[in-house]
Amino acid sequence: MSNSNLKKAVAAGSIALVWSICSLNLPGIIAAIISWIIYGKPKKNGAKAAGVFYVISFIGSIIFVLLLMIALVGNRMAGLINGMAIFSLFGDALYIAAAVFSFKAAGEINDSSNDNGFFD
Repeated sequence: MSNSNLKKAVAAGSIALVWSICSLNLPGIIAAIISWIIYGKPKKNGAKAAGVFYVISFIGSIIFVLLLMIALVGNRMAGLINGMAIFSLFGDALYIAAAVFSFKAAGEINDSSNDNGFFD
């Protein structure tokens, strides 16, 4: 089995972790940790769970930026908000990529009925 999609999901998720930490996006942090765990021993349900957490992270990131934009309308910190919005778009693109690769990896991973453990 080739782990190329899982490797891509871990890479995208690890880079997106920077935005997750900066914005205190807990689902993004959890998704990255799940991706790291299942990379060592691939599990179909673990890859699906990571993908779902990446999607939740994406939605949470959009809500975070919208709340910032609403809270600081007309403020002198508009330049900062624009910078955060651009940084958020980069993080959101990484969340989407990580989710897509996680779901693709879940489709490639064979189920093992003998294995008991994380997300079996």
